[in-house]
Amino acid sequence: MIKNYELMVIVSPKLSADDADKANQELLTWVEENGGEIDSTDPWGKRTLAYPIDKMTEGYYYVNNFKLEATSVKVLSRLMNINENIIRHMFVAKDA
Repeated sequence: MIKNYELMVIVSPKLSADDADKANQELLTWVEENGGEIDSTDPWGKRTLAYPIDKMTEGYYYVNNFKLEATSVKVLSRLMNINENIIRHMFVAKDA
């Protein structure tokens, strides 16, 4: 079943702003290649983290809204867990 999702991603500050944008775009490309539809993406830029993560105190924030199958969301989450450029992510299922 296709659902609406909001995905917040924090990309490593070790990357340049352009490379952080590319890392987020790779996720969006994956969503589209797996039958999803991108509704919007909102880059928040480089912000201070609430607490250090792996000795990093900043990160590039992105909020992405899209439609995707629930089973594909699990796969995308696993891909982000093994991607060393993504330091945190969170999915929120939204009402249609």
